[in-house]
Amino acid sequence: MFARKKQGSSEGKTKVEQEYKSVHETPLICLFDLDESVLQSFKEDSYNCSIGSLGKLVRVPNDRIKPEHFLKLNYSQPVNTHEHDILVFNMDFHEKENFEDSQVCLDDVTGQSTHALLSVFPEKIFNPRAYATWFLSKEVNNILNKESIVIIFASGQEVVTYQQVEITSHQNRIVKQTDFSNTAFYSDFPDCYNKTGKKMKSPNKEAILTPLLLKYADNSSYELTFSHPTYWNSKEGRQMKYDNFIPLLLNNDNEIISFCHVHTEGTVLVFPCINNKELFLLELFNNHLSELFPNLFPFHGQFGWLDNGDYPLPGEVKLFDKRKDIEKKYIKDVEANVKAIENIKIRYSFLRDLISESGDKLVLAIEYYLNWLEFSNVVNLDETNPDVLEEDIQVDCADKFLVIEIKGIGGTSTDKDCSQVSKIRYRRAEQRNKFDVYGLYIVNHQRYMSPNSRKNPPFSENQIKDAVLDKRGLLTTYDLYKAYFLIEDEVLSKSEVRDGLFEYGLVELKPKNLISLGVPQEYFSSGTIAIIELNGISLKVGMNLYVEKNGDYSKVNILSLKINDQNIDEISNGEIGVKLSSSIKNKSEFFVKQS
Repeated sequence: MFARKKQGSSEGKTKVEQEYKSVHETPLICLFDLDESVLQSFKEDSYNCSIGSLGKLVRVPNDRIKPEHFLKLNYSQPVNTHEHDILVFNMDFHEKENFEDSQVCLDDVTGQSTHALLSVFPEKIFNPRAYATWFLSKEVNNILNKESIVIIFASGQEVVTYQQVEITSHQNRIVKQTDFSNTAFYSDFPDCYNKTGKKMKSPNKEAILTPLLLKYADNSSYELTFSHPTYWNSKEGRQMKYDNFIPLLLNNDNEIISFCHVHTEGTVLVFPCINNKELFLLELFNNHLSELFPNLFPFHGQFGWLDNGDYPLPGEVKLFDKRKDIEKKYIKDVEANVKAIENIKIRYSFLRDLISESGDKLVLAIEYYLNWLEFSNVVNLDETNPDVLEEDIQVDCADKFLVIEIKGIGGTSTDKDCSQVSKIRYRRAEQRNKFDVYGLYIVNHQRYMSPNSRKNPPFSENQIKDAVLDKRGLLTTYDLYKAYFLIEDEVLSKSEVRDGLFEYGLVELKPKNLISLGVPQEYFSSGTIAIIELNGISLKVGMNLYVEKNGDYSKVNILSLKINDQNIDEISNGEIGVKLSSSIKNKSEFFVKQS
């Protein structure tokens, strides 16, 4: 496996080393649900690795119309799992796949029946991982009967109920219902319960692996705590702790969050949710497991003492010092970047408050926004006249008057919420003895959800119709938030947004008077060149186009026009190549503004 080389140049040495670099036969390792980067790093260090998975979570389209679906387990493992020396499981894995990828296929069924797992309404996410854990536990128990290592990155415990269905030509019936835990990796897995935190510390008696775990504790967390297994000592007349169970880390309540369990002939290592699993595992294997389990690492050539600085090579010290300077500069630059981000959060806090707050904070955010829109006379009545339960904000534009009712709520608005501003509008019109008073209801709806996940718009058809008939507007704070960036990008002007707040019904803060050019037939040069078919609408070099995709607008400039590889300045008919000032996503619709 290792070549013997004659004396020669360093170039020859490098060539020989590259030619004979090989994968170590042992230990044979299987990584379950680890990132691809972990596998690649292990292979670069000559480890013999394969991959497996306990399965992805499955999105199931259960509803009242079709309330049940049949699924299969979607786990995977090497066919020779029993021959492996080390298994690494990542419980902190939450990727999802669509139902079609995991549904039971009856095409290859032999015999008169088959079995499947049942998912029923209202379940929308089916979790196959606990069942797969139980299934693989048989392999794990067998592997632990020899010198081996099982590593588990533990996340929250979940007990899942599975219903097994027998499918026949006559009927489908539930034949078995079983509960499985996602922590049942091997027999004698200790009792545990869910508890989440970030603070980790060494037990009173520090274990060999404790410093390594603490090194990677930053940005990591634990989601399980474990009980130390005990047995009854008849001589002592009391419960005693097993000494083959070694705590590696504790939380602030002195509960075990990581341990080493010597089980039969093998060893189980359970760690918390380490953030940087790639570097942690490489250091664990290269510098620790290879020393603790030399029989499993007969070909291991990563000697930690060669890189500890005691035996430098010519020029290595200077390079290490240079690296320290680079690291210091990096830390300083990151700190400056973090501070700059914090300053931005303070400066633009009103935008965050628009989509998260309620009560006085939300009213203040909208007041700030209206002043930024350059309304000349904005009055926050919650501040100037807090005892009067009327509108929250008044905007006096001399020729017209706007009263605004503002709410931040966890759900969506009732009819009463939407129409409350009408009563205020009528009262203000009587007080002014003018019919120039407009009403606007602004809501930060479903505020505990991210805005993109909310129901947008959150108003029913009847609420919008009633608002039109009643001559008042309905608007969300999320639309105000998006309009801010449209103004900054010059897609909208402040005056256009100001005018929009006086509209009736659903207020939509987007460009008006647009004529569609349709969706380009093709894109080139990473979306900076679009092929458009024109039918009488004139395009000129230097003019602006408006682009819309999924309700979001942007603006681009025409840099050049080409037809048959010839540059032209203006065109109104036919197929034309348009070079744009920025890249555009596929299936975007193009518009020109009507003059």
